[in-house]
Amino acid sequence: MQHELASTGNRERLSGHRSEERAERSRPVESRLSTARGRAFSGDRWRLVVLDLTVAVAISVAAASSFPATLLRALALVAAFAAVGLYRRRLRFSVLDDLPRLLLGVVLVLPTELLVRAEPRLAVPALLGFAALIGRLVGYGVLHARRRRRPGVPTLVIGTGDVAVRLTEVLAADRTFGLAPMGLVGPPSITEPTLPAPLLGPIEELETLAAELAPGAVVVTFAGTPDANLVGLIRHWRSLGVAVFVVPRLFELALGEGQAELVQGIPLVRMRPEPPRRWRRAAKRALDVAGAAFGIAMLAPVLVACALAVKWESGRAGVIFKQERIGRGGKPFTILKFRSLTPATETESQVKWNIGTDHRVGPVGRFIRATSLDELPQLFNVLRGDMSLVGPRPERPYFVDQFQRTYAGYADRHRVQVGITGWAQINGLRGDTSIEERTRFDNYYIENWSLGMDIKIIVRTFGSMLGMCGR
Repeated sequence: MQHELASTGNRERLSGHRSEERAERSRPVESRLSTARGRAFSGDRWRLVVLDLTVAVAISVAAASSFPATLLRALALVAAFAAVGLYRRRLRFSVLDDLPRLLLGVVLVLPTELLVRAEPRLAVPALLGFAALIGRLVGYGVLHARRRRRPGVPTLVIGTGDVAVRLTEVLAADRTFGLAPMGLVGPPSITEPTLPAPLLGPIEELETLAAELAPGAVVVTFAGTPDANLVGLIRHWRSLGVAVFVVPRLFELALGEGQAELVQGIPLVRMRPEPPRRWRRAAKRALDVAGAAFGIAMLAPVLVACALAVKWESGRAGVIFKQERIGRGGKPFTILKFRSLTPATETESQVKWNIGTDHRVGPVGRFIRATSLDELPQLFNVLRGDMSLVGPRPERPYFVDQFQRTYAGYADRHRVQVGITGWAQINGLRGDTSIEERTRFDNYYIENWSLGMDIKIIVRTFGSMLGMCGR
């Protein structure tokens, strides 16, 4: 009964708070979350960039360096500090924690002295490193003081156990972390009748509460519900710019260095932003355009040979087979393939799952399908921007509708651009294989994407194709 009264009291206070902010909540969720995202730690990184530029310029002026030398040294320092992770988003700033990175960054600037002067003096980089250290000491103090004066990013805490309660207490008491707990979501606490923040509701109401309150950050502790129930919702929050922190299971054991930030001994793992930062998307697009153009140029004889062979086998049917597929964000596009079979009707091409055993497929069709040469015209889809070189394979609208209703997480595959090849395909999941497994592999690729991973997949795809051609 005492728990019910506490929960009721919290709900009444929350109700009054909601009434006062009804107008604010009437704005679209995406708009409000975008505003919250703007407050979520992004400004601190740029303040540190300005600080380091100022330090580099001051040292260059003291060393009587020319303007080109000053500019080069300043840009080199910022680039080196970015490379070692000194501009990463953080809950707390610590010079002692950053000291190894700072020293490594200064070492990376040393080659710049060869360009700045014919006879480099080590005194300048040493002075630059010392000034950067002092600048960080002062800068971190200013950033912490600035956070204390501000309310912090509105934060929803998922869970009501001991860990959730302790985190909420610490974050509410110490504003330098930059997170301001709005309340907790989960069952009423059994051992503690009073909570450090309002109990907003049960875990079953989480999606509704998050839509109403539009937090700028979410801390996921032990929610008392299977993790699978939270995955889709967390992906949705991240796509809207919400910062998501997770308390790892068995956190009492040692974690990998640099994987978590500590809040009074409780580690919080910050999930990678989604969608990826703009420079990552730009780099992936550059790789797509360069790779597709190079592929078309280098494979031109193969493309011509395939076209002639298909024309010979298909007769009047035409060389290129066009079909509607679903791409990024659920948008349809027309995919291009070398024709391996002429369907009896348009409906057949949309709803027939696999033609691998169809007796109508001729020897040319079987060969280009077995070697994936029928996919080569999709290089033009990549140039047009319909597809990427690497990504989840696109599917037909009929099957997308079925799979979204059957397999959890299938719709999440459409968060990124679809691809010619993918993580699932190089792991043997092509053709008539498990959709559930493909979905899991595709979402793993999206969550762990990097340019290096794309290059690895492309290389393994070519290796697989060459292997099949040699059989």
